[in-house]
Amino acid sequence: MAVIIELLGWGGKRQRYFTVEGNSVTIGRSYQNDVVLDDAHISPNHLRLDAVEGGWLLTDLQSLNGVEIVKNPVSPSAQIPSSDSAAVLAEGAEIKVGRARLRIVSDSHPVDAAKVLHHLEKDVGKLNRLSIWLPLFLISLAVEIASLYSSSYVEWQWKNVFSTILGTQAILLFLALLWGALGRFLRSESQFLSHYCLILLAGLVYSLADWLIGILGYNTGTETLVMILSPLNALLVLGLLLSANFALATNMLPRQRWISSLGFVMLVIVVSISGQLSGWGEFSPYPDYFSGLEVPALQFTSAESADDFMTSFDPIFAAADRLALD
Repeated sequence: MAVIIELLGWGGKRQRYFTVEGNSVTIGRSYQNDVVLDDAHISPNHLRLDAVEGGWLLTDLQSLNGVEIVKNPVSPSAQIPSSDSAAVLAEGAEIKVGRARLRIVSDSHPVDAAKVLHHLEKDVGKLNRLSIWLPLFLISLAVEIASLYSSSYVEWQWKNVFSTILGTQAILLFLALLWGALGRFLRSESQFLSHYCLILLAGLVYSLADWLIGILGYNTGTETLVMILSPLNALLVLGLLLSANFALATNMLPRQRWISSLGFVMLVIVVSISGQLSGWGEFSPYPDYFSGLEVPALQFTSAESADDFMTSFDPIFAAADRLALD
């Protein structure tokens, strides 16, 4: 029977493992051991495991820092201070040696069933192609130029546009590099171009939705509606983008990805609300109305002209003048 010694990392995830045949296993920093661990806090000959009925007998070999039993399905957690003390470890027991955390199982230990690969993880890798990136980049570039042109109220100057576009693309490239570096570290594959395409695609979706929200506010004339829907649009796109990037860069399960994405979105909401509360209750001399400019062709609801709107205030001003005279 073989014993498996798993070296655990952050979150109890297995980093590496050792397979040892036989009824006795020695663990330490010395090369004479069956399992060699490179940790200055581990003694050259730290401990020994001997196969017994019901598990493995753990014996501390007069190590400097001892052995801590973190988890044992049979016996409670305990400290083994010297070679005179011993404990029997059952299947799946976890111990701490120096700074290393180890799990002891047999080669017949059952493993979890395979997880179904999410369709996002199957298809999103196809974004790592130049034939996909180039059209997305050109479309996003055209959308950004159109957005800058439609929101500009001064003379159009290409030098100002180029500086804005270069700044935006530099930020997007930096974010894609961060996700690529994370993927390289966790999954040994960067998928830089895929992350960049995802960010461009999210930007296009956000721009389209924000444009539709602007048309809705233009037709309803309600600034409050835009103030509610526009942040919701940004948060929704941000959550979906984070989940997709997590799928590419990490080995998270779908539930873990969504929890992490929603947690970040909630953090953004809390920070935003905290910033808005600082100006809560302050008087604003400006009326609450939709102040965006749109072409008349985008109007699909009935509305009055600016002259009629201004004329409707005449009775109000006349009444105010009479009250002032009285």
